[in-house]
Amino acid sequence: MTTTRTLLRGGHIVSMDPAMGDLVGDVLIEDGTITAIGPHLDIAEGAADIVDASRHIVIPGFIDSHRHLFQALMRGLAADWSLFQYFTTMFGMLGPRMSPEHMSLGTTLGAYDALDSGVTAVFDYSHNQSTPEHTDEAVRALQSTGIRAIFGYGGTMAEQLEILSPPFKSTTPSNEAEIRRVRGRYFASDSGLVTMGLAVRGPDSSPMDIVRADFRLARELGLRINTHIGMAVLDPYGRPNVTRLHSEGLLGDDLIFGHCNLLTDEEFRMMADAGVSASVTPEDESAMGHGWPPITQLLNAGIRPNIGIDTCMAVGGDPFTAMRFALAVPRGLANQRALESSVNPWLLDLSARDVLEFATIEGARALGMERATGSLTPGKQADIVMIRTDHISMAPVLDPVASIVHHASRQTVDTVFVAGKAVKRDGELVGVNAAELSRRAGESAAKLLDAAGVSPGWAPPPPAPPEGAH
Repeated sequence: MTTTRTLLRGGHIVSMDPAMGDLVGDVLIEDGTITAIGPHLDIAEGAADIVDASRHIVIPGFIDSHRHLFQALMRGLAADWSLFQYFTTMFGMLGPRMSPEHMSLGTTLGAYDALDSGVTAVFDYSHNQSTPEHTDEAVRALQSTGIRAIFGYGGTMAEQLEILSPPFKSTTPSNEAEIRRVRGRYFASDSGLVTMGLAVRGPDSSPMDIVRADFRLARELGLRINTHIGMAVLDPYGRPNVTRLHSEGLLGDDLIFGHCNLLTDEEFRMMADAGVSASVTPEDESAMGHGWPPITQLLNAGIRPNIGIDTCMAVGGDPFTAMRFALAVPRGLANQRALESSVNPWLLDLSARDVLEFATIEGARALGMERATGSLTPGKQADIVMIRTDHISMAPVLDPVASIVHHASRQTVDTVFVAGKAVKRDGELVGVNAAELSRRAGESAAKLLDAAGVSPGWAPPPPAPPEGAH
């Protein structure tokens, strides 16, 4: 059997592997796996496809630990909505009117959007599985794009809508038979590029009998669990829910907690002790009313967070903006505290390299993929991003890590590999008719919004706050 080789020649490598470090050199890919990294790898002429990386920074692909891919179909619609305006409209008006075709198109669009910006792996928190056909179309779409992903089966919009009314819990049990069907039909093996997880409502949004059943089923089937927790005031009487999970013995290193904005220091310590991962989505958390991204609190508890976009209904889909928010918000809060104490800030604790780690290797750990991706390490899969350094927005590159975090954008993402396969080359997605996809998305979104009675610029009136909430 012929070995397929690709050599990335002469790039500035930021490996995110402490043992490998950063260097100017080459990366050899053989049959989708990184087999060597070095200053000048010796390879016979004609033995590999040579890619000139000399005007590029070469990094591991970004990993998004919490994104609702299907919502790309409604991009920007919630830009000026609060979190509860989003809940009301998404759960009550738009989601229930989405067809299987909408799910397919939205998931496809969302995945290609992610790949275009250098995201090579994502936890797709797909919580609009109204029928088996919705699920089938979403899974097939995700598998067709070439992205590495966990498909997070997330139940129905009807279940989500229950959360907004007293007692602020969704009491409909999860569809165990359907979850088992999806596991058996599409994910009988865990060796594929797309695997399965569960996106559960969790203790913030469902009673403990459902939480226990969901966690039991996920662990029986070997599925990673992702849930929203500790954001906004969904249930003013229901906290602290991490403590509940701890007392039930349900915390574990197979959990990803999304947001965590209102958790206590004690709860963060419980998470750290159990190996629970924390996904912060700093841009929409800062804007929509979740609460401030709890990055400093997580770090103080010994938890290295990971980063997600959450929803392109409200924010952009690129990891560069998310990293900048993840750096600026905790710095800004710390600086403000210092100034209020009549102290001028001098040293900044959080660094650009920290947030680049959050967006790469820490994301891999959260998704249970750290042996396969998250760093440029021989033996790992070749999930690689090449970022142009000759773009006007990047020059001069004095500090490659700072350039990635502060100055790069999807426009500077030149080439993207997933498992050694180029999915973006020379600034363009490979094998994707972007114009046609955009046209179809626009037509489909217009019909969906018309059916729901929603128009761009419209915003739902804020719901009345729960009794007793402040």
